[in-house]
Amino acid sequence: MTVAGIRSTPRQTGLKSLAGGLAFLCLVLFLLAIEQKQAVAAWAAIRDDAAPAAGRVADWAGRLVSGEGDGMTGLRAALADDGNPLVAAPTDAVLAGEFGPADETTRAALGGATFAGAMVRFDTGDSYRTSPLRIAAGREPFVFGQTFADRLEAPADAQIELRRILPVSRGEPVKPSALCGGETPGLIALLHRRDRVDLMLFRSPARLGPDAPVATLCGAWRLKAR
Repeated sequence: MTVAGIRSTPRQTGLKSLAGGLAFLCLVLFLLAIEQKQAVAAWAAIRDDAAPAAGRVADWAGRLVSGEGDGMTGLRAALADDGNPLVAAPTDAVLAGEFGPADETTRAALGGATFAGAMVRFDTGDSYRTSPLRIAAGREPFVFGQTFADRLEAPADAQIELRRILPVSRGEPVKPSALCGGETPGLIALLHRRDRVDLMLFRSPARLGPDAPVATLCGAWRLKAR
């Protein structure tokens, strides 16, 4: 081997180390990019004094550096804490299945509820076909002086799913409901929290916002998975 060849060996080793470091940095940046929603959820959990969740997220971060963090699956598992019901389910979670009453108020008014695609059916016999409207933040006021976060005891950045209520049979009007005092419901708001669902029903026409009258809200109820 020539002298020049011998002298170039340390330089090549240094370049390989640099390439390895850059590859690791790119991996971390990529994971941060795809984990953005989960990172926000982690921050919210820590902000709301969820110390156990903070510990699990920190443990996930340590395992991520060693290559054992399991990406989004690992972070979701770290955030899944049955002792912290205020944390909303991931935004890509599908709300479906049967839910029973979580308290006596809900038991008396609704019984339970079944979610199947666009359909929402209550044990009382009320059935609604729904259509997505938008996602509201917990901090948003739904009527004068009240926000979703305050009413549902949820974080300010909780994502509330708003759905329009449509006739079950096309061409027919939406039927009045005892849940709205004999008036016609126009909108459902849902907060999905893993095995729990908070549900709010609004009278038609439902114009939510800081100027909406308090009477717009028919009621709010809590459900839990059966």
